[in-house]
Amino acid sequence: MKRINLEKILLFFFVAAWVNLPGMVYEKWSLDILTLGHGKNMIPYLLPLLLFFFCYYFYRSEWSTRFSNPFYGVAHMIVNKTRTEDKVLGVLIIYMIFINHITAILDSSESNLRMIMPLITAHFFYWLYRRYSYISKIDNLKDFFGQCIFFSVMIMLSLQMLMFLGFIPGLVDDTAADTQEKLFNFIQVNGSHIASSSYTALILLFLLLFYKIKLPAPIILMGFVLIFIALIVNQVRGALLPAAILLILYSFGKLNFRNILFLIVATYLVAMFIYTNQDHRVFSFDSSANERVLLMTKTWEAFIEYPIFGQGSYFAQNLRFGFTTQFVVHNYYLRFLVSYGVIGFLIFLCYLQPLFLRRFTYRDIVGLFVVFSIFTFDAYLYWAIMIIAAFHNADINEVSLKKKELIMKAA
Repeated sequence: MKRINLEKILLFFFVAAWVNLPGMVYEKWSLDILTLGHGKNMIPYLLPLLLFFFCYYFYRSEWSTRFSNPFYGVAHMIVNKTRTEDKVLGVLIIYMIFINHITAILDSSESNLRMIMPLITAHFFYWLYRRYSYISKIDNLKDFFGQCIFFSVMIMLSLQMLMFLGFIPGLVDDTAADTQEKLFNFIQVNGSHIASSSYTALILLFLLLFYKIKLPAPIILMGFVLIFIALIVNQVRGALLPAAILLILYSFGKLNFRNILFLIVATYLVAMFIYTNQDHRVFSFDSSANERVLLMTKTWEAFIEYPIFGQGSYFAQNLRFGFTTQFVVHNYYLRFLVSYGVIGFLIFLCYLQPLFLRRFTYRDIVGLFVVFSIFTFDAYLYWAIMIIAAFHNADINEVSLKKKELIMKAA
């Protein structure tokens, strides 16, 4: 019992780090060296706990007893039982480092890990959870994992709302004095975490709709309410649009009279709201949207100059296009293409395929839509997308076990 409780505590903090919940605390006091927000630094949140979780898995695994030297044991644990996505990521990382070094030499610039470390960190969370699931003593691990995700994201969104309302200082920029006035007048508050919390809320919305996290109905309802409040308050268009499409896809996946009626009523209400608020930033093509389109156009032109191998992550990070301050194009595809070219992007797609689309079920395709929606509207790799991969692969493992059971019964 003690071991199970320890594992549950460790898993909750592991998931909290995975969804970037500690960032609400670390970045509040500007301990930037411990952040990986927007891919700037290499040290993940709660590093000591993650290291302890890794050591705990190694201690409980077969590799700790097969080798007297723990370093050999860890090395064999990492290398053995690798899957397609692990191997493709290795190829991708080697290619990215090579392009970064070559372009740094040719341009007399610097070679950095700015786009590499987020990939490694995100995959580390996925890899460690997958390996840990083999030795865990927690009953119904997938259900408990989903509950940890739910409460971690709920804490994150609650913290953000409390900060916006003034109960907890921090999070917002210099406009903190009129934050509440902006909120009640449906004006976006330029908070430090509105993008990351919105995309994390979008991921949780997908999991609640398509994977049925096992919690009491009132708690799930509270989760939906908080997700929609966060999306509306944050007003991140790159999360609002996919969320609306996600609800439509869910209704189409389960067509019945109630869902059809819901679609008709919701479409009418949304249409009326848009009609009466045409000048609002969410529905208008404002200066922010113009800047993003300009950045996409200029980045595409830069990609066309070197389409095969790209120009390295240092070049992509320092594209200015005449701006006095540094902007990064808000589109992960374009940022990756201009950095590593078509070859790098094809390897990246080969990496994503076994993570999110081992089967072509409706749910898996919708999950891939969520991932690519985030890539479309933001320039950074959010670790939380790999949670969808964890659910996707756990689902496949369950199907494989059921098939084996049927074969054994038939025999």
